[in-house]
Amino acid sequence: MTEANWLTGRNGRALAVGIAVLGLTLIWFGVVDPARSWFEDRALRLDQRRTLLHRMQEIATTLPSLRAEAAGKSARGEGNGAIMLSGASDAVAAADLQERVQKMAVSAGANLTAVETLPVSQSGKWHKVSLRISLNAPWPVLMDLLRSIELSSMRILVDDVRFHSATIVSRPTILPIQASMVVYGFRPAEAGSGT
Repeated sequence: MTEANWLTGRNGRALAVGIAVLGLTLIWFGVVDPARSWFEDRALRLDQRRTLLHRMQEIATTLPSLRAEAAGKSARGEGNGAIMLSGASDAVAAADLQERVQKMAVSAGANLTAVETLPVSQSGKWHKVSLRISLNAPWPVLMDLLRSIELSSMRILVDDVRFHSATIVSRPTILPIQASMVVYGFRPAEAGSGT
């Protein structure tokens, strides 16, 4: 067959149809499908933003009542005192924090092996009172202690958590694990720093 035979007659028509199908396929996958996908993604993102806007507007409508409630608590003396560390000085607040954490550890079934009072840092209107605690306890007991700190009515935060176990066994939950962590809370700076 020569080139002329491929371009004419039945073969030429089949070649033309094949090229047309190939061209349409390339246009579909190269232009139409990506554009359609881009529009669908934009529509989804727009829908998510509308949902977020609606949620934020609902939250914003509760702001005046929350401010009024906070003002009422502040007037009754129930403000930050319920969740912040109390005490006439940073040392008293650190002692109060240590006592609270010790009680939580005992109720979880652990004993603190070391407690170190860290230097107090001031951040704006707040003093950050921190303790580094160490203990040896099985894993479930450590989790109970962390859970009780999290659920405490006073806002006590945990940072720099470190676990260490000297042995690797098949049932590590029954062996004690060495743990250390920094627990801290805040107290108002206007209460004075003291010593």
